[in-house]
Amino acid sequence: MREIHPTAIVDRRAELADDVKVGAYTIIKAGVVIGPGTSIQDHCHIHGITTIGQRCQIGPGAFVGLDPQHVKYDGSITRANIGDDVIIREMASVHRSIYPDPNQATQVGNRCMLMAGSHVAHDCVVDEEVVMANGATIGGHCIVGTRAFLGGGAMVHQFVRIGRLAIISGNEAITHDVPPFSAARYRGLKGYNAVGCKRAGMSRETIHAVRSAFYCLHMNRTVPAAMAAIRKSVPILPEIKELLDFLSSTKRGVLGSVKGQGIARLRRTDEGSEDDPE
Repeated sequence: MREIHPTAIVDRRAELADDVKVGAYTIIKAGVVIGPGTSIQDHCHIHGITTIGQRCQIGPGAFVGLDPQHVKYDGSITRANIGDDVIIREMASVHRSIYPDPNQATQVGNRCMLMAGSHVAHDCVVDEEVVMANGATIGGHCIVGTRAFLGGGAMVHQFVRIGRLAIISGNEAITHDVPPFSAARYRGLKGYNAVGCKRAGMSRETIHAVRSAFYCLHMNRTVPAAMAAIRKSVPILPEIKELLDFLSSTKRGVLGSVKGQGIARLRRTDEGSEDDPE
């Protein structure tokens, strides 16, 4: 049975499953759709054309689907989609897209956890099982791969991609793409995410190949040279192909190695044109 606290304000045009729980002083506006088994705790704001999946835990004091923080946003009807089994803790926020196109919604995938004070900006795509620790922030248009981990206070520049199973240390400022399986610390690539790869069930052969690929990243000063070395010396397993595809498709450049040698942060000549105010 649906439970809505008497002090909550829920627009009659919002669509709530029969067993949704809504806490005190929460505001849910028209256009919001909330799936079964989801609990919206006290003092939350859920706005816009926002879809929240099943068995999610939102709040207290979370802000989901609010207007994007972008100087060019014109008030258009835009969207945010939250998957199933997502946890969004106190004072965390997820903002809608700046584009009215339904295919360009801000997205948070299944089983993600956004800890207190974390922020997902407009037009981000956060894949499944991502963890953002307290105060972690991603700017507009970022892409975060499955099972990535962002440490507390980590800040990710707009348009940056974080690869699958990457881990970013707390309080890092990330301005370039972070490859899959990597560990970022001290403003660069420290190595590969050994613990994360093991927990993901990678075979010993795959982990050895990933470690060898990151050795190539540390020992070569350009991305093309690192890719050539990987192709020459590392078995092209599916995970290595994933890494090579990521490197070859970078637009902002790849985060450099913290070792004495290592890849440069390659940039597009028009990189500055991609920046926006968030």
